[in-house]
This record gives sequence, structure tokens and C-alpha cells, in this order.
Amino acid sequence: MKLSARGLLWPIACLSLAMLFWASNVVIARGFRADLPPMWLAFWRWVIGAGVLLPVLGRQLWRQRRVLWSLRWHYLVQAGIGIVGTSACIYLGVATASATSAAALQTPTPAWILLIAAVFQRRRMSWNQVLGVAVSMFGALYIAVEGDMARLAGFELGRGELWLLASSVCWAVYTLSLDAMPKKVTTTLSMLVQMILGGLLLLPMAMIAEPGAAMPGSWPTASWMAVLYLGIFPSVVAYTLYNIGVNKLGSQTAGSFDNLMPAFSSFLSITFLGESLMAYHVLGFIACVAGVTLTSIVWDPFARPVEH
Repeated sequence: MKLSARGLLWPIACLSLAMLFWASNVVIARGFRADLPPMWLAFWRWVIGAGVLLPVLGRQLWRQRRVLWSLRWHYLVQAGIGIVGTSACIYLGVATASATSAAALQTPTPAWILLIAAVFQRRRMSWNQVLGVAVSMFGALYIAVEGDMARLAGFELGRGELWLLASSVCWAVYTLSLDAMPKKVTTTLSMLVQMILGGLLLLPMAMIAEPGAAMPGSWPTASWMAVLYLGIFPSVVAYTLYNIGVNKLGSQTAGSFDNLMPAFSSFLSITFLGESLMAYHVLGFIACVAGVTLTSIVWDPFARPVEH
């Protein structure tokens, strides 16, 4: 269904706000990395998010239990990729990489979406989209090696940057998976199920990966406030808004809004964390944006003309 100009305002606003909240997620995780272990931060974020939604949707969850059970494998995959994969990789990444790098490395996500769709869903890519994906990949790798291409030749990528690249790919897969999800339940209820499953998956992972980490009782008040914020706004609010945008505009169009997150994250990290915007950030970001722009142009010089 084609939306009117007025009808487009709501999904555009939803996607823009989702990007702003996710940008703050990266900056807060970086700012509180000394107090909040990455895996436990991911776990508590989704536990709080589920705790916010459960009182509101508990009865609906019980009434639709049979429908939800029939979709259990869909939800398990989405929770594993979108909840566990994306958030855990981001937090592990910003433990050593700057929030500015994290922001820039999210830029090629729309290119990953196109590439993954072409490989696994056999969606046709035009020549300019192939070129755009290649340029975006170059920009992301340029940031990952901090502008030193000799490190790329020696496969000397930063650990944090690798985690952030993995997060970007996970998010691309999650976005595409939303298209395949049967529309049998509401967006918010689907999000609650994913949060519960994500928390269940993250708990043993956190216990194994960070067994000696400080528990919530020893966290400073500011850290608790940060986790509460992450559990509500970048989780419940942002994911709901993003799913609304995907349902209205489709996964590939919604994925293009990911380009707003680097701008928001860079502004927030420079303003509140005092981080510096380095030359390799700017050059890599320009390459990523140029690549994504190429992928969005509907043009294929080798396409055959339509015969009437």
C-alpha cells in the first residue's frame, strides 16, 4: 500500500526517534563501561525492558500463547540475532573502541542488508548496488583499522571494532527477518517475547563470560539510572518504534534510516564523553555514506528494457 505524504510522517518520525535512542545506547554503554560489564549490561537491559512490558501485556501474552508457540522458532532466531547478537556485540565493542567508532561502523548496515538479501534471499542487485556495498565495506574496514591499511593487509583489526562490525551484520539480518515474520500478533507483544527469550539466552552467557563481575547491588546509583534508561528507551520504546517503521515502509527503506545513528552518536559522544572526531572517522564515514547512497539509486545500465 502506497502511503500519502502525511501518512509517511509517522513512520519517518518513529524511525528517526529509534535511531536517536539507539545512539544514546552506544554513548551510555561507553561512558559507564568501567562499572557495567558488557554481557551483564545486555542481560539487565532486556530484563528491565521485559519487566516494563509484562504488566501491560501479561494477559495478552497468556491469551495468545498457542499462536506464540507456533512462531517459537521465528522468535528464537530473532531474539538470538536482534537481542543477544546485536546488543552484546555493541557492548563488547565499546568496552575497547570509542563511541564515535561505534557510530561510524553502524553506517554500512543498509549495504549489509542488500548483500545478505542478495545472497540468501536471491534478491537481484544492480551494478550500482554492488559497487555501493563494496565502497561501504571499504569505509567500515578503514575505520576498523583506524586508517592504517597496512593493518588490514596483516589482518590486524581491533577487537572492539570487530565486535562492532559483527553487531552491524547481526542488525542487518534481524531487519530482514522482520519481513519473514507472520503478522499474527502485535509488534509490542512480539517485542516482549523477544526480550524474554533474549534474557534467557544472555543469562548463562553472562555467567560463563563474566563470572566475577560486580552484581547490581554494588553498582553506583548513576549506573543503575543508566541501566534503567537503557531498559526503557533504547529497548522498549526504540524497538517498538523501529518495528512500526519496518511494517509501514519495509526493511530496506527502514534500514536506510540507520545512517542517522552515526550522526546522533558522534554528536552525543563528542558533547558528553569528550571524544575526538579523527580524520579516519570522517573519511570512513564519507565512504560508507557514499556506498549507501549508491545502493539507494535505482539505476542499472545493464538491465534489459521492458518489452511491451
